Amino acid sequence: MKFQIPDPAVKRTILVKTAGFIWVLVGLFLIIRGILNFKIFNVYTFFFTIIAVLMGYLKARFIFYKIISKNLNRIKLLSPEKEKVCVFAFQAIQSYLIVFFMIFLGWLLRISHLNTDLLSFIYILIGSALLISSIKYFKSTELFTTRQEDNQCQTP
Repeated sequence: MKFQIPDPAVKRTILVKTAGFIWVLVGLFLIIRGILNFKIFNVYTFFFTIIAVLMGYLKARFIFYKIISKNLNRIKLLSPEKEKVCVFAFQAIQSYLIVFFMIFLGWLLRISHLNTDLLSFIYILIGSALLISSIKYFKSTELFTTRQEDNQCQTP
């Protein structure tokens, strides 16, 4: 009996949901970290948080939505002859490098002597942008399921 490692392949809808779920987790992590980083909770920090969330929405709308659209298109075009694709393909290779770079930048921010309120503002801004943007991933999963069904219904 030969032991064979199964291919780490999943349907495209799973890739899209995975990407969305990761954006939600990282977004929540950054928002919570930003809120807990405030030394004092008062009207000033509340105002600071509201401004960060509004700027996060703008970042989501004008920057992250474009990134997500490109990623969704890339997932759609992955091995069109196959029903399943590699589970690690939920983001491009370049995106993995960007993630590592962002983690490194986050580490640099934490060890810097940056004002903690400003650091909280940055965390909440980026976290809310990721959280807001993740909705686009979840809304787009229906595009992938209908595409599969459409392909099955076509006759040559």
